[in-house]
Order: sequence, then structure tokens, then C-alpha cells
Amino acid sequence: MGEHLVPVLFITANVGSVFENRDGLEERWIRETVTTITRFKPKFVALHFQESGGKDSGEESLEKVKEFVRIFIDQSLIKEKFDKVRAWFDQDYRSKERYTALGCVYLVSKSLEDVLLWNFKESAFSKVEGEEIQVGNLTEVPFLEKEKFPLDFFPQFKWSRKGFTRTRWKINKCVFDLLNIHLFHDASNLISIEVTPSVYSKNRMRALDHVLDRITKGAIPVVPHMLFGDFNFRLDNKKVVEALCAGLPQHRIRKEGESTPSKIIYRDRKKADKVFLTLEPRIFKVHDQSIFRYHNGKKFSKYNREFDVFKDRLFEFDISFCPSYPFSEKVKDSTVYGDSRCPSWCDRIFLSHSSRAIINQSKGSSVVYDMMGKQVCMGDHKPVFLNFNMDSSQDTLSKGGPGLVRNGGPVEIVEYLTSV
Repeated sequence: MGEHLVPVLFITANVGSVFENRDGLEERWIRETVTTITRFKPKFVALHFQESGGKDSGEESLEKVKEFVRIFIDQSLIKEKFDKVRAWFDQDYRSKERYTALGCVYLVSKSLEDVLLWNFKESAFSKVEGEEIQVGNLTEVPFLEKEKFPLDFFPQFKWSRKGFTRTRWKINKCVFDLLNIHLFHDASNLISIEVTPSVYSKNRMRALDHVLDRITKGAIPVVPHMLFGDFNFRLDNKKVVEALCAGLPQHRIRKEGESTPSKIIYRDRKKADKVFLTLEPRIFKVHDQSIFRYHNGKKFSKYNREFDVFKDRLFEFDISFCPSYPFSEKVKDSTVYGDSRCPSWCDRIFLSHSSRAIINQSKGSSVVYDMMGKQVCMGDHKPVFLNFNMDSSQDTLSKGGPGLVRNGGPVEIVEYLTSV
């Protein structure tokens, strides 16, 4: 492999249930992640976390995250292979308008020296050396841009921990952005089947559009960008239910005084006592969930359409793994889906089309886009990863872009390139 080709590994993981499980799930999660890093031997690793600390927030979750990060970074393989570490976890739970529970860990190999990180406050790159860990309030971290989605983006105008972070890196000549993102979930299965696209899908589209505008219309030059996180993209539940239950008798159950059903039951045509599908706001229980794992869920890929409207701005490598959510949180049921939601490809890695230039796909240089822990319980979300060789000889700023903004006025591109 040429010296300019840098093996990279990107991993995205919603770890909310990992922090809440008391059955040794954290240890299993760390072990499986270290095993994946060992397998691919990357020189640059980026891990993006969502719901760090668990679904509940407070001082206890803050301490849990600190311990988790320390245990992970102190793994013998991590210490042996990586001497440059950056870890930032937003645990500013007292600030509703800023708290996202997003976290990131970046590992740089001992053999990779020409690595810089963008300082958003000083508008300049800094050499990456040693170890830096910050858990809590991240407002003073100049190398991380963090934003919570505006309140009017949130369903029912109730702030939850949804937002994104961005870091900008330079490896040799190659400058690129890494974004960690967490979009809105489907609050009710019954609402999600009402129309296509669902109200939840429309809200996610709006939020992702907001993020892309921040990248492409911002003050600093646009460079190749990779977004990986929990997008919460769901299957078209209306069409999934219609396809699964075509012609089946249904029973709508309403609570007294309510006009909309609180539960919908689809029964077998010939055996009325056999339930085929049960739908409640937080229940999606199908009689045979293996249909979502068969051939990696290929039968349902035609309903995986939320990303389609962004294909002019982003691309994704072919999905060859089954839906990453919602798996059972029971350690013994590592390959079984839970009954809370329709299985979907929530955890994804998307790349700008400009990223194609830095992804080496020559003979002997493969790209692997897959799911971690296929036979291991890793919480309700299985982490998803992307491994490829980055061509660091590509000067991604050579074509220029919008100028920097400094002291209220634009800065010529030549000044930006000089600062690089």
C-alpha cells in the first residue's frame, strides 16, 4: 500500500441502552469494537456515539460516560496502536437548549504523523498530539462545532437530545469533515402508518437539510464530508403494513372517549385466534420477525426510501446488512429484534459526492460497509461501520470554496489555503 493511502474506520453507535443494561453489555460492546478495530488495522478511527450515558440524564450518567471512555481508551490494543486520542462527550444535561448527549472518539495511529485538526475559534489547523478528553460541557472545546436543532424542529415543540457535531481534519493534503448526527425518532407506530411520507419522516428530512445547508453554505470552504450517526430513517411503515397485511381482517381498539385507535390487530384469514401483527404506539409485533433478517432484509429494501431525496448531495455504499434497529437488549437474544418498532436501517454512513475522490477503490483496496456485532448483543442499535483506504494525497481544497468570515468580512481563499 502506498504511503499516501491511509486505512480509516468510521463507526456509528447509539449506545443509550448499553449504559442502561446491567448484564455486562458495556464490556461486550467494548470487546466487539476492539475486535473490529483489530480486524481492519486502521490508522485513523472515528467513533460517533448517540445517547451517551443512557436515555436518562444526570450526574450518574455523567460519571458513567467518564468511566466508559476511560475503560475504552485504556484497552491494551488502543494504547499499543494509537498515541493520539481525542474524545468529546456532551453531558451538559443542565442546559436543555444545548444538551445533545452526542459523543465522539478519534484515534490516530502512532505511524500517522501529518494529522491536523481545525480550530473553529482561531480559524486555523493545529497539530494533533497526545490525548485530550472532555466529558460534560463542551462549549470551550474549539475543535468541535456542536449544535442542537432549533426548538421549532422538534415534534410537539418539546426539546429532546437531537443535534449534530462537526470536526474538520487534515491528513497529509486531504481535508475532510466528520459529522455526528442524531435525528428524530418515530414517536408512535400508529401515526407513522397514516400517510406516506410520515410526519416523522418529513421532520427528519427538514433537519438533515438544515445540517447540509450549514455545511455547504457556511463560512469556511466546503470539503468532502462524511455524516455518520443515528438518522432514525425508517421504512415506509404505511406501505410495509399494507404489504404484510393485505386482505387480513383488522380489529381497531379505541379507549373510551377517543376517536382514534390505541391498538390495531391484524388476524389470520383462516384462524381468527392467530394474530399476524399487533400495532400500538410503541408496539410493532409481527408473528414472524425473521422476515426482516432473511437475505439481510432485502425484501424490505424497497421501503427504505427516506434517503432518496438527498441523493443529489450525498451517497451511500450498498447496504448488505439487515436492519440495525431495534434489536433485543437481552444478552441471550443477540440476533432477535425487539417488538417496539418496525425493524429499520436507522444507523447509517453517508458521504458527499466529493468524497469519492479520496476513497481508493483500486485493485486490492476494498470498501467494507457493514454492521457490527451480528452475533453479539450490543444494545437495541447494532453499530454500523465503514472501512476504506483514504487517498491522503488528494488536495481537497485546491478547487477552493466560499471564503472564511473573520471580523465580519470575507477572507480570500488564498488566505485560508495559506493558514492550512
